[in-house]
Amino acid sequence: MPCYNTSCTIPTTGGFPNAFASAVQFFAASQCLVPEEALKNSHVHNKTHFDFIIVGAGSAGSVMANRLSEIKEWNILLLEAGGDPPIEASVPELDRNLRLSKYDWQYLTTNDGVIDQSVINGSINWPRGKIIGGTSNINAMIYVEGNDQDYQNWYNAGNLEWSVRDVRRCFKKSQSYQNQRLLQDEAISKHYGHNGPLALNIFNTTYRQVTEKNLKSWDDIGIKNVPDLNTANVMGSGILTATATNGERQSSNYQSHLSLAWKNQSEFKDLITKTFRLKDLVNYHSDTHDSFGMR
Repeated sequence: MPCYNTSCTIPTTGGFPNAFASAVQFFAASQCLVPEEALKNSHVHNKTHFDFIIVGAGSAGSVMANRLSEIKEWNILLLEAGGDPPIEASVPELDRNLRLSKYDWQYLTTNDGVIDQSVINGSINWPRGKIIGGTSNINAMIYVEGNDQDYQNWYNAGNLEWSVRDVRRCFKKSQSYQNQRLLQDEAISKHYGHNGPLALNIFNTTYRQVTEKNLKSWDDIGIKNVPDLNTANVMGSGILTATATNGERQSSNYQSHLSLAWKNQSEFKDLITKTFRLKDLVNYHSDTHDSFGMR
């Protein structure tokens, strides 16, 4: 097409084309500023002793590594089959590019003869992150705490550490709620934590007018609009809270947990090791499921 022709009908001495090309190159290179610095890979020597070995640097493993690393005297090894997240993992809406890629375990559900029967073979993709930070890098970033009655049911079943009070306390400790407009609501401000590692906010979107019309229609049929779903005990309709802030995903790896763990354990060189296959457990006892090492 003519617009792709680099020659101009107006003469130039070369200064403007060079300046324009430099500007384009600058903006192209700025993509490297989007992700956080990659965590250093460790080289574990034979017979190295660790107080804790965590298999999987996903959503749970990253949090566990961060919490354990608060004890400076403990040496921690965190193993992960995947590598560092690509730039796309930091940008909301680009998570779809990571599914069915090398950053996804590409699991398929098993046909149970009941659900997903409209799909060929009754099986669908079940994305799970094969990446530092796990599925928190490829999910939809929706943050829903759950209804109090769910936790009460678990408590009533004998899980005494899962009481509503204990669960809510842990939620607040992990949270850093950052929507300044909603924080003016006293109930919302009291519900969320403000000093935790996980940043929470709501998305700004070009299509908010469409969303508002949908919310009004739900309110009209009795599904009451609420300012914040978690504060309302997930009863009603409203804008979802997301694990994102400043237009960037807040996953369990660099932004919220592993970066803190690395700083906590800066004197140790073996916080995280990327490895694809765990050969076997050393001195594994099948009756107690205890192990004293791995190769």
